[in-house]
Amino acid sequence: MRTTSLNFRIVVAFSGLLALVLLLAFTVVNVTNLRISRAEAAQDLQTGERVFRRLLEQRGEQLTIGAQVLAKDFGLRDAIAADDADTLLSALENHGSRIHADLVMLSNLDNIVKADTVCPERAGKPYPFADLLKQASQRGGASGIERIDGKLYQLVAVPVRSPIIIAWVTMGFEINDRTARDLQAVSGLQVSFLGHNGKDWRIQASTLPDIQRLQLAGFLDLGQASGSLSLAGTEYETRLVKLGESPEGPIYVLLAGSLAEVMQPFQQLQRTLIALAIGALLVCLVVGIRIARRITGPLRELAEVAGRIKQGQYQQDIDTRDHSEIGQLADSLSHMQVAIAEREARISTLAYQDPLTLLPNRVRFGQLLEEAIARAKEEGGTLTLLLLDLDRFQQINDTLGHPAGDRLLAKVGERLTESVRSEDVVARLSGDEFAILLPGITIGTAMHSIERVRRSLERRMELDGRQLDVRAGIGAAGFPEHGDNGIDLIRCADMAMYRAKSSGQRHMLYDASIQRFREEHLSLLGELQQAVEHSELTLYYQPKVRLEDGLADEAEALVRWIHPQRGFVPPNEFIPFAEQTGYIKEVTRWVLAHAIRQAGRWAKDGRPVKVSVNLSAQDLLDPGLPATVANLLDLASLAPEWLCLEITESGLMEDPASALDTLKKLRAMGLSLAIDDYGTGYSSLAYIRRLPVNELKIDRAFVLELTQNEGDAQIVRSTIELGHRLGLKVVAEGVEDLATVEVLQAMGCDRIQGYVFGKPMAAEAFERWREQREATAVK
Repeated sequence: MRTTSLNFRIVVAFSGLLALVLLLAFTVVNVTNLRISRAEAAQDLQTGERVFRRLLEQRGEQLTIGAQVLAKDFGLRDAIAADDADTLLSALENHGSRIHADLVMLSNLDNIVKADTVCPERAGKPYPFADLLKQASQRGGASGIERIDGKLYQLVAVPVRSPIIIAWVTMGFEINDRTARDLQAVSGLQVSFLGHNGKDWRIQASTLPDIQRLQLAGFLDLGQASGSLSLAGTEYETRLVKLGESPEGPIYVLLAGSLAEVMQPFQQLQRTLIALAIGALLVCLVVGIRIARRITGPLRELAEVAGRIKQGQYQQDIDTRDHSEIGQLADSLSHMQVAIAEREARISTLAYQDPLTLLPNRVRFGQLLEEAIARAKEEGGTLTLLLLDLDRFQQINDTLGHPAGDRLLAKVGERLTESVRSEDVVARLSGDEFAILLPGITIGTAMHSIERVRRSLERRMELDGRQLDVRAGIGAAGFPEHGDNGIDLIRCADMAMYRAKSSGQRHMLYDASIQRFREEHLSLLGELQQAVEHSELTLYYQPKVRLEDGLADEAEALVRWIHPQRGFVPPNEFIPFAEQTGYIKEVTRWVLAHAIRQAGRWAKDGRPVKVSVNLSAQDLLDPGLPATVANLLDLASLAPEWLCLEITESGLMEDPASALDTLKKLRAMGLSLAIDDYGTGYSSLAYIRRLPVNELKIDRAFVLELTQNEGDAQIVRSTIELGHRLGLKVVAEGVEDLATVEVLQAMGCDRIQGYVFGKPMAAEAFERWREQREATAVK
């Protein structure tokens, strides 16, 4: 009978009250018996403690008699007088063996051991039981329990008189497991002797089995010794009794009485009560089951129908002729199975189909890819996987709206489906990312398929009356060359796709160098953080020469990284990745701090240099940047006019409002601001006119072929003229020959930056170069 069935609930209703009454009665009896048992166990422990103490006293009396006999021995006194160590040791051993003493020791009045049967080499050393001997001196003899060399002894100390006290005899029994068993045999309790050194407990001897002894050690470490203990499934009532002090700490005995033995008479009563309760419950269950079956019979068939519906059988004939509540339930089941069949079909479609493009989604494509790989493995075949990511799709969403973007994705899905074979699979994985499965095509012969896909996307698409140019980056990976499962193939194709997009290529086939490239740069980013934190970076300075007189009182600070293992790491390898991860802010802070500090030194030496520092787009969006720069200027005692911050056009266009706010605050501080790499972005001079900048840097792309390319010459000339009309200083960067310098000078360019005058150099080298430059200019 299932616990969730109506039969079960009816039976529970009949038998529940009886079971509750029986349970309460049993609980009351059990609790009472347990209380009585614990009281009896506690009483037994008190009695056992008295017996135990009496046994210890008897052993002590035996030791005392033996020690006194030894102390009166004439030969012992002669040996003491003669200071004959061998005779002393022999006498101690003989007398000790008579009463089976485990330790016999003789010490003089100076508390120096003269002989020791356990450790003969202790002769000549201080007597180890000073407190015991002190008590013996006061009382004429003493007894106690002491620890020495990790062992526990019951000791007595008596004087040797001739006729005055000439020495002390100490005699003792070792307290070990055998001693504990002897005491257990008389007291009827488990006996454990314990020592404590102020920090740790140690079990010196015990009658407990090994496994219970280990558990007792754990309880002792937790400070749980007295009261009720459960050791290896055996319940004990315990009593902790302190026996005395020793140099190594106090000595205790733990007496433990088994509750099972005490409760044995009560357990018979419990078994009788349990038998009666079981009998009553069985009778109640039999009666309840018979009644429940009569009540639930009409519902059983409907329950079976519901079970078949659960298994997916939705075409059953259900009898609905009964007009009672059972008939109404049957009618509801009939309608329910129809509705479930319809919803399940819909859910299956949604689970494996992209609702926008009606293509397989990521889950379904993963299944199809694994199935294709399995078939290829069985047949020794191949397949190729293509991943596509649309270019500038976010701009389409932002400009035309998401509904337009959705329609574009649907059109892309149609184009891709038309460009492949019937056996190929096109899927939309997420956002603007698509995948194509090409079974039977090797990675080496996939270029024809890739070209078909690429051409299908390059045809202009019409959307809401607009002609759109849609392109995509494509990455390809093949089985079995690049992976033997779907996860690896998708990962490899994904890396190839993003490598193609980042390098400006339309497609790329995966190779192992892509993986190594990404792993190397991931490692490089972690090492870059360490380089910033431990100042492993350095700054180089490239002169910005004034064409008017050829002097250089300005320079651009450029960060350089000399890796301890990799050597020189070019900035274009670590700066872009630092920007992607957001770590560029820390790099910029490092550059600002060191560049401003160096500019402060030059200014303090009376040879000021206006230092330029590059800012990233993320730096411009940091509202705390102006305060950081102001603080660094104060620390370096540098006037703001000796610092120039260079920003790129792309950095300005990412968030123009926030960037403009930050620039205004920096300009208000008195800093110079420059537009770097002008001409490579999307801004215009009309837009720059609104910015609080005072310098324009023409990108090297327009300067390199300035003397040969008339088009570049026209662009540079127009830029210089318009820049001057807007009141901006114009700097040309990337100048590498004197012919270009002459052309720029004729065009009216203000400053030159490039290898023609000087490469980026360390601060000391820049100072020497500047001195030579000034000396040449003077001549």
